[in-house]
Amino acid sequence: MGKNGQLITLENETFDAGTFRLFLEKLLRDAQTGRKEDGKKKKILLILDNARYHHAKILQTWLNEVSDLLELFFLPPYSPDLNPIEMLWKKTRRNVTHNRFFSSLQELCYDLKQYWGQFGKPNQELMKLSAFI
Repeated sequence: MGKNGQLITLENETFDAGTFRLFLEKLLRDAQTGRKEDGKKKKILLILDNARYHHAKILQTWLNEVSDLLELFFLPPYSPDLNPIEMLWKKTRRNVTHNRFFSSLQELCYDLKQYWGQFGKPNQELMKLSAFI
């Protein structure tokens, strides 16, 4: 969830260093960050928890290559309340999943995609959720 309220997602069945890199590549490609005076995209500061795949050694060389565009910031362990995405999870539970029965995983995924789709472009609602960054 960007400071501008833009949500970028990547659907995948597994979560590992490889799929995390795919997500980061999509983030760099799709994020609407604005431009610096020299015309280059502004740098993204990505706030992360401490999932093992976020720290994978196989990512380090690539992360160094894109360090002018992307910086990873790791939250202290056991501090999900500091992660802005948690606000969106709470909102999603309230508006999509709370007290609902889904007859299949596909139905749940469909409803989540429909809901999150409204946040694909920068917007005020998510900007407010991430205002403390």
